[in-house]
Formats: sequence, C-alpha cells, structure tokens
Amino acid sequence: MTTRLITELGFALIVLAAVGLAVGSHIAPRRIPPLTTVLAVVMRRRTTRILAVVAWWWVGWHFFVGH
Repeated sequence: MTTRLITELGFALIVLAAVGLAVGSHIAPRRIPPLTTVLAVVMRRRTTRILAVVAWWWVGWHFFVGH
C-alpha cells in the first residue's frame, strides 16, 4: 500500500465516524449530542477556530493541489 492510500483511508474512516455519530445522535439524542451542539461548544475558543482553519487548509493542500 502506498502512503497516499493509507492517508485517504484514514480520512475516509474519520468521515465514516462523523456520519456514524450524526446518525447516532438522531437515534439516541440523550446519549450522543448532535454535531451542531458539539461544534458550537468546540468553536467557542479562538484557538480551536484557528486550528480548524489550518486543518482544512492542510487537507485542501494535500488533496486538491496537483503534484
């Protein structure tokens, strides 16, 4: 396996986990809070907002910029 494939599989796993949590929050809302609630709590701090922008930049740079 190439490192690119491993990286893409890792990101796919993260996406699947996020979808699973979103579905779980609709099935058991008392146990799993909705994603919007979690993001609202996380994004209260300026540091995490900056880190989110940097993370999205990194993903965009590595997946959408041609080599």
